Amino acid sequence: MKDVRHLVGERVQILRKRKLLSQEELAGKIEIDTKSLSRLERGLHYPSLETLERIRSELGVELKDFFDFDGEPSAEELREFLLRTASKADYELLVKMSNAVKDALKDH
Repeated sequence: MKDVRHLVGERVQILRKRKLLSQEELAGKIEIDTKSLSRLERGLHYPSLETLERIRSELGVELKDFFDFDGEPSAEELREFLLRTASKADYELLVKMSNAVKDALKDH
């Protein structure tokens, strides 16, 4: 089973492609460099909550859409992912994202 970092990266890539955006286009719109977006999509680093929020906003999706893995990761894996990527400045987004994840897990 893939870890959460890879699964989130794959979801970002899928959602980006659904909007017919290249990595360069999305990276420019969310004000990060293309290399960072590529590494995120390949699961090579954890995205910040701020970056996920920017991607969410630009793609017009909900936060829970990043965690729609067909039930692969456990709730504990998702919590660990959120805790590793959050800073104090991300607290409000973390609460919002946690609620979205909880809602997504209810559907599976």
